[in-house]
Amino acid sequence: MKKTLLHSLAIALCVSFTSCGGDKPAGETKSEQGAKAESDQLKDDKLSSFMLGGVYFIEGYGGQSAVNGMITSSEKEEIVASYKELLEFPFKPGSDAPAIKSTLKSMWGINDKEGLIKTLGELKSGNVEKNTHRAWDYARLVNNACMGYAAGYLTKEEAEKIITEILPLAKKDFKNWEDYYADFNAGRKAWGGDPGGDKRYEDASKEMLKGDKSIYQLLPLN
Repeated sequence: MKKTLLHSLAIALCVSFTSCGGDKPAGETKSEQGAKAESDQLKDDKLSSFMLGGVYFIEGYGGQSAVNGMITSSEKEEIVASYKELLEFPFKPGSDAPAIKSTLKSMWGINDKEGLIKTLGELKSGNVEKNTHRAWDYARLVNNACMGYAAGYLTKEEAEKIITEILPLAKKDFKNWEDYYADFNAGRKAWGGDPGGDKRYEDASKEMLKGDKSIYQLLPLN
């Protein structure tokens, strides 16, 4: 169902290619060079917050190879802009709302805003199913908050606040995206509710962490 819902959202983004670089200016100290490199590093905390649930969205588009085909630019800033279109609120209110409400009800027993807020709070605190794999909780929280917005249970502002509050927690719990998604996959396996999907998500998460067009290469967790 997720793939069906997201398929209609997939768009081809045609943007131009540019590159930048050059030698270190004469006389520049190592500390100055390091400060410059840090200032040049791409940063987008809002997008990074949605990336916590990105495996669901990217898999829904057909996997990283499909997403790579949607992004024709090799310019880092343009790639980031493309991912903002793809990952930030991938589910839209409208014709998909009934199907999303049905998914929230059947998978989570969520029928209204109150039930959604309760579940999101449990995922944030780690009280769902006494799960010890926090990445598994964080990813599900982001996914559910996005679905809750599309279902009409949350405003976009409410959903964004809930999602962006999770990023500092993930930064504290994990050093990098590799560690984060390793814990996500461990959480799925420990859950044991979808043995057939475990390998699919594990393969999808490994694929999306690689390549020049991987947003996880461009925006590090820490």
